[in-house]
Amino acid sequence: MKFTTGITLRATLLALLTLLLSACSEEEKPPKGTIPAEKMADILTDIHLAESRVNRLQLKSLDSSLMIFNRLKTDIWKKHKVDTTAYRESYSYYMSHPEQMTAIYEKVNKKIEVREKSNNIKL
Repeated sequence: MKFTTGITLRATLLALLTLLLSACSEEEKPPKGTIPAEKMADILTDIHLAESRVNRLQLKSLDSSLMIFNRLKTDIWKKHKVDTTAYRESYSYYMSHPEQMTAIYEKVNKKIEVREKSNNIKL
């Protein structure tokens, strides 16, 4: 009886190890309709610049700030030809995949640095 349990345990461990290794080696594909990482970086860059722009206005009313920011976001969606649903679902996907989101934000930082150097930031 011990012999069978040992073989079963080894077989189970081997199966689990194989499953874990195959899960790690396969890259999960984003769901259909997910905004590609490069485009997501462009959108996030514009969103952060819009936030900065609204903050620099130093409006005393939060409602006014939100109204202006929402208008700017609408312009961003039009510019990049995305809707809020696609953006939210994509953002949620990337947030659940931290390595990919980190890579996107590295691109965002570079894009903002380039715009700052070229004085091409509309604040």
